[in-house]
Amino acid sequence: MTNLVQVNPVREAPWIGIGVSGQWNDYREALHDSLLDFTVEQRDAKVEIVDPLNTGFGTAIIQYENVPGVQVNVRQHDNKILGCVSSQYGVVQNRDAFALLEPFTQAGGIITNAGMTEQGLVFMVLRMRQENLQGDDWDFDVMCTNSFNGMFPCALMMVPTRIICQNMYRQLMGGRSDALLHVRHGRYAHDRIEAASTVTSNVLRYISAFGAALGTARANRISADEMEKTLIPMIFPYPKPGGPREATSKERIDLLRQEFIDRYYDAPDNHKFHGTGLGFINAYYDYLSHRNPGKNMPGSWRDRRLSGLVSGNDIKVKAIKEAM
Repeated sequence: MTNLVQVNPVREAPWIGIGVSGQWNDYREALHDSLLDFTVEQRDAKVEIVDPLNTGFGTAIIQYENVPGVQVNVRQHDNKILGCVSSQYGVVQNRDAFALLEPFTQAGGIITNAGMTEQGLVFMVLRMRQENLQGDDWDFDVMCTNSFNGMFPCALMMVPTRIICQNMYRQLMGGRSDALLHVRHGRYAHDRIEAASTVTSNVLRYISAFGAALGTARANRISADEMEKTLIPMIFPYPKPGGPREATSKERIDLLRQEFIDRYYDAPDNHKFHGTGLGFINAYYDYLSHRNPGKNMPGSWRDRRLSGLVSGNDIKVKAIKEAM
């Protein structure tokens, strides 16, 4: 096991530099080495009530009352608050969430990374296999996620990584087709997890479908005019006219569009795909994987980037479908 030191990010998988890396054949060992083998308990949220009229010995009496419908998720060993959630939220312990990786380790997969971001995303990455698709080498990783603050689900998802650029591809085929299992933290969360038996066969089906999708995208010819006038505006739309900041917003969007065009034409690993939908998609994921993440979340550059990529909120699936 190696403790990773945060350095200036380069072209690498987005989980590199968060938590720890290693070679684990058992999720329990990975939990222990990454300090994720803790227990979380739910406690009632309380609010401090001060009654200055009801005093004892000249001092206002302080009482604590429960906040209706709110629970606090607390890490047991150090009483650290990991999140405030509704009373309908069901805690899934890390040992239960990451047990979902056991069928993959039994099939020969190796857990390579585990950690927790400052946004509360708890994750493990398992390397299942490698494939060469359309002339590029790909890692087919399975990512398992969990959280205790309501921001991220307990989920298993395929995250193909284009090794030459270390781009993590999410939702290439649209929708939630890349999720093997998606469990919301509700009262029936444990029932859903227990109902999940082996899902390793889904990996082979996914790899086959993913390879076919890349082939379709490469076969789709896209002119420079179509890319710059149709596809790029889908990703970076101009603001609605008439707004008070229309001019400055348009100027910012123009800079982002130019940055994207530079990525498309200047990236050496993308030259062979110029003029195709795959070239556009590669440039788009290059942008997503290496841009400066939103600053409205706490945490380091790396933490914000990984949390944003996993949530997939900024991925314009419509543009990807158009390119294919």
